[in-house]
Amino acid sequence: MSEQLTPATAMHYPWQEAQWTSLIAQVEQQRIPHALILGGPKHTGKYQFALTLAQRMLCESPVGGYACGSCKQCHLMTANNHPDLLKVLPEDEGKAIRIDSVRALGEFASKTSQQGGWKVAIIYPAESMNQNSSNALLKNLEEPGPNTLLLLVCHEPARLSATVKSRCRMVKFPVPTITQSRPWLSQVAGQDQDIEQLLDFSEGRPLLALQLIETDLLERRRELECMLDDLAAHRTTPLLVAEKLVAKKPVANDPVVTIDWLYSRVSSDIRSDQGDISSRLMFRYLDRLIQAKKLLQSSANPNVQLLWEELLLNWQLLFVTR
Repeated sequence: MSEQLTPATAMHYPWQEAQWTSLIAQVEQQRIPHALILGGPKHTGKYQFALTLAQRMLCESPVGGYACGSCKQCHLMTANNHPDLLKVLPEDEGKAIRIDSVRALGEFASKTSQQGGWKVAIIYPAESMNQNSSNALLKNLEEPGPNTLLLLVCHEPARLSATVKSRCRMVKFPVPTITQSRPWLSQVAGQDQDIEQLLDFSEGRPLLALQLIETDLLERRRELECMLDDLAAHRTTPLLVAEKLVAKKPVANDPVVTIDWLYSRVSSDIRSDQGDISSRLMFRYLDRLIQAKKLLQSSANPNVQLLWEELLLNWQLLFVTR
């Protein structure tokens, strides 16, 4: 699941205050780099941060470090129709950013601002650029136009080419602490929600926690936890659980998401250090999950049913070797 692609509301999330304060100080001192990588895990609000920063750069009359929200430029942003803001996105989620889109960015950067101020381009997610797209971007990074800011929003900075990274300033967005995210999540999700469980299921990523509530993913996650417990206790078989996972509705049937959940469960068990299972075997299983995820994200088109049977059998075997 991707972060919400909504128009900027002139505010960043509360756990991003340190990054915001640092960058706005650079803006006001006219020391802002021409290209920034906003790097960190999914569902932490990096895209919203990029939009908020873009609106601040384009605003005619900033107030207190933020866009005013009422000038012509802010209205254009709210309408998602600002001519000096370019969003470079894949045509479809999970696909690569095509070289034509990056070339269009080059044309955008070479032209004069239509509104007489800054121009901002957001590349999201930046790691979805292939080698050709990355090479096409280098010209803009090496010869930046005046008053042009490139924001590369990236979930996996390690996947960016070294040449691209070397020409950008990295701004890190780690998973917020529970202290940072709990008040916000409690407010938007409601006091009747189990905030601790939501943050546990989402590995502390507040936007994913909210997404769990707004969809049936929370119910699916709880179902998975029950099935894993039943497997560990030998109350069911890997074959039956694999069939259930493959038979789920399309929205919840993303095996990559489910592997992420399983990875989270194993990591949590390792952190709890209950001593029931060998840590060596648990870490070996984590490695297998990583390999399975890479296989699913490749063009190999594996048999998902067989893959799940193997992963779930290995999960059950962890509890035989106590």
